[in-house]
Amino acid sequence: MNTKETNEIVKNDIEKTKIDAENVNKRENRKKILKKICRVIWIILFNIIFPYLIYVISNINNPMFFLLRRLKIDAHEFFYFALLYELIIVYGFYFLFKAIFKKSLRSNIAIAVLFNLISIISFYKLQVVEKPFLPEDILLIGNAFEIAKYGNLQIEPILLLQVFLTTILLVIQGLITWYSKYEKYYKRITRIIVGTLSTIILLIACLGNWSNIEGLEEDDYDYKLNHYHYGATINFCKNLYKLVENPELDIYNIDRLNKIKEESAKLDLKNGDTEIKPNIIVIMAESFSDITEIEGLEFSAEPIENYKKLQEEGVSGKATVSIYGGETSTSEFEFLTASTTRFVPQARYPYSQAMKGDTISIVSVLKNEGYYTTSIHPNKGGFYNRENAYKHFGFDNSIFINDMENIENYYDGNVSDMDVAEEIIKQYENTPADKKFIFTITMESHMPYVSDKYSKKDVEVISNGEYNLSKEDIEEIETYTQGLYDFDKALKYLTDYFDEKEEEVMLVVFGDHLPALNSLYESAYGDNIERYQTPYLIWTNYNTEINVEKNISLAGLATRVLENANIDMPWYYDFIYEFYKEYPVFEKRFIIDKEGNVLPDDINNELIEDYNIIQFDILFEKNIKIEQ
Repeated sequence: MNTKETNEIVKNDIEKTKIDAENVNKRENRKKILKKICRVIWIILFNIIFPYLIYVISNINNPMFFLLRRLKIDAHEFFYFALLYELIIVYGFYFLFKAIFKKSLRSNIAIAVLFNLISIISFYKLQVVEKPFLPEDILLIGNAFEIAKYGNLQIEPILLLQVFLTTILLVIQGLITWYSKYEKYYKRITRIIVGTLSTIILLIACLGNWSNIEGLEEDDYDYKLNHYHYGATINFCKNLYKLVENPELDIYNIDRLNKIKEESAKLDLKNGDTEIKPNIIVIMAESFSDITEIEGLEFSAEPIENYKKLQEEGVSGKATVSIYGGETSTSEFEFLTASTTRFVPQARYPYSQAMKGDTISIVSVLKNEGYYTTSIHPNKGGFYNRENAYKHFGFDNSIFINDMENIENYYDGNVSDMDVAEEIIKQYENTPADKKFIFTITMESHMPYVSDKYSKKDVEVISNGEYNLSKEDIEEIETYTQGLYDFDKALKYLTDYFDEKEEEVMLVVFGDHLPALNSLYESAYGDNIERYQTPYLIWTNYNTEINVEKNISLAGLATRVLENANIDMPWYYDFIYEFYKEYPVFEKRFIIDKEGNVLPDDINNELIEDYNIIQFDILFEKNIKIEQ
């Protein structure tokens, strides 16, 4: 090979090496450019867009949220304060988590978990009791798993899609972060500053009451509508202030309270036709209703045959309550304290939110009259903070499920009503006093109304009217109706027992709320008053005239029980007794006067204010004493 050929080969090698080097440089430049693009995407997508995108995805199980949002934008009535509030909450949590977890991927995982958790809990809670997840539910966190079993919850495709989309976004962020080798870190001092500022902003946004600002209004009674308007996370956050809000009443003062006392003390009600002070047995029956009243719904047998016979012997009517489908302790609280949650609408769990220490109740009034007081609840004492509430009421003895022996039957984990009837008789016989007051809650008819709850059913649905109920709806109704049938048998067992007693006994029965048969009641009643009315019955084993309005709130019913039992009521219960003569129904959603007129929600007058003052003092100020 000559020199010329050699030089040519060397030249070609050099050119090839140069081209290869240029190609390598181009590839490296392309990689650098791509990484820069990935970093830009990372910054825009995962610092700016991602948190809000997760918030949007967390609401896909709530289609009404997007519909109402669209309508508000079109009507120009939204938007700006509500949108600003959303952004503050979403990015407040993002920057707080970024300060805590340092890495953006970790902070986005945290925000995804938070938003989706609130959303999914709200979704399932709405299926059961038509109320979303709210801050007050944190008070029951210790009972969360026990409560969840009542929902008969199923995995829903929309939730799987929600989790899938969230996971895909997090995987994409992880891949882009790995490829770009880019992660923006805050220095320690910056993290402290950002974390502190975001915490302050979130505290102001979540603990302030912004419900008077246009676009952030809320309905104290329609929790589902609030959820539709604002979405799960924002609705939860904007209600957090209710957990820390101090009870205040501008019209409250001692002079006015004393004036009310002076006027009420003159009443000195003595309306009974005898001086008999009977033993009093009160049963608040879980989800009790007369389901046969629903037009078009027909059954193979009468589920509450005995109850209807007792109606002819005693006095019965409708107790108007403030709840539907759940939150039993609200009705319990209203009856025992003769209070109305209309004055404390934010207190969905009144034993934790609307009671401050020892509290006057019909329990303390009866104790003052020499009664031995017992409560029976076939569940754990921690539910709704009952164990502490019963101590504050002053019950002499409280029986919970762990105290009950020889339970023969459970239905889907709930103690049978017949076993509860046996416990009532046991406590009645063993009470170390001549006068007895026993307050009882039943559990057998508690949801879920699953088809396999009972091995056999004594009552079947033979006509469902025109309600377009599904097979599953019918099965739920039949399961619930079997619970009614069993309660009716237990009630007969009790009345047969007390009928043989020589001592006088007054038996009071009412329901806490209607059952959560949502498809049925949505079709039959909508949101009308019938959806918030349960039957009540007062029966005695002795001859007496009982005076009670046919439609009355539970607080009023409590004073009627005391009056018809010839209990010497203290002045404040005299006042409440007279109040419910003027307004037999005075509840969260409905006010009805003695002429039967449905009154506007914003009605106010001196009589209503006086009732509010008395209740406020009993629950919070404690200037009223049990002594006559």
